[in-house]
Amino acid sequence: MNINPFDLSVSDFVAQSAKWCEEFSIPEDYPYDLKVEIADRVLFDAGTDKFEQIADEAEIWIEQERTRLGEALPTFSTHADYIVRTEQLRDEFKIPKFLPYTEQVRIADEVLHSLDRAKYAAMLSTADEWSKKESANLDADQPFDGWKEQIRRQLLQIQKGKYLMIYLPYGASNFRIEQGTLTSVDWNKGTVLLHNTVYNRDETVAIDNIQSIDESRSGSGALGSVQTADLRRVGSDWYRGNTKL
Repeated sequence: MNINPFDLSVSDFVAQSAKWCEEFSIPEDYPYDLKVEIADRVLFDAGTDKFEQIADEAEIWIEQERTRLGEALPTFSTHADYIVRTEQLRDEFKIPKFLPYTEQVRIADEVLHSLDRAKYAAMLSTADEWSKKESANLDADQPFDGWKEQIRRQLLQIQKGKYLMIYLPYGASNFRIEQGTLTSVDWNKGTVLLHNTVYNRDETVAIDNIQSIDESRSGSGALGSVQTADLRRVGSDWYRGNTKL
């Protein structure tokens, strides 16, 4: 099972839920990663109303899992957090503001270990006071949006040249798609640069506008060729291409 509390998603919720696995005909004995992959597919096909219903249930489960795993860090109150959440210091230490929050904290922690303590004594003293106040705030919310954090973590793991279909909100309840090969991610500006292979032009997408990223395609269009065969359901059975799982 995915034990990173920052990576837990609605698909994880479906994969571990006997009720939803039964509804979507996801066999309980499938490997967990495969169940999550199938859950991604059925949630995409389920429609907005169904997805929102499941997402509401998932939100409660995700919070419970984060607490159970003991990694929720509800106050986010370390000295590294202070650096990340102080714009002047984050800029001084050149920590890209659109990296996943946990990655920013990791970089800030490395910075702390390399600091000239005498030079930054005043900053460290302020950070210590800030940390004590934050630790005492038991009702503090996490300092990042969970969905945006998940998208950023996904982007961080995608190799340049990978063909992507990126879904962006359009209107009240619709989506538009930008697609192409990944040219670069600017973690300072918060943008993704895709090269559209159909029109031979570059497209820029704001990271925080991304609703979801489909990495499964290798060609243009929703029906383009795929790197691995599509998952599909026939009756109550799941197939990858023509192979029954």
